[in-house]
Amino acid sequence: MGNQVHNREVLSQPDLAAPIYQKVLVAVDHVAVSTEVFGTALNLAKAQGSELMIFTTISEQTPGTMDLPIYSEMAGYGAIYTQEMVELEEKLSQDNLEELQTWLKRLAQQGISQGIKTKSDYAYGEPGQQICALAKKWDADLIIIGRRGRSGLSELLLGSVSNYVIHHAPCSILVVQH
Repeated sequence: MGNQVHNREVLSQPDLAAPIYQKVLVAVDHVAVSTEVFGTALNLAKAQGSELMIFTTISEQTPGTMDLPIYSEMAGYGAIYTQEMVELEEKLSQDNLEELQTWLKRLAQQGISQGIKTKSDYAYGEPGQQICALAKKWDADLIIIGRRGRSGLSELLLGSVSNYVIHHAPCSILVVQH
């Protein structure tokens, strides 16, 4: 019986190094400080070797109206705004935008420091619509978004960003309950 070669069938295994999700978009909320959502995105992107886009939205005010929160109680008294009030509101808005940009850069740096190719961005408008638009434009494979757990009348009146994204996104969605 000399040298016999046994025919063994080699099962090919999928390339485990190739990420399932190459581009992950995480929607974060500066007001709610969604650390669980962001942490989930970081862990998944690192494990998969994915690119990460950190995204948030800023609600836009209705065109032609002034949104002067510090003077809103005066609206019942004729809604007369001085130039100083307008300038103060513009300064506060600019300061808030700078704070938001700094926060996004800090989040992006966390990803970069873990070896994840990370970008951040923001847009004005309705969050659900903006998230879906960016996912399509950026060609995301996965959106990670948080959900606060509203239900019933609260969700009906306030809406649900995660619900909108689930029904309109061009890719898979991971909803993190927080």
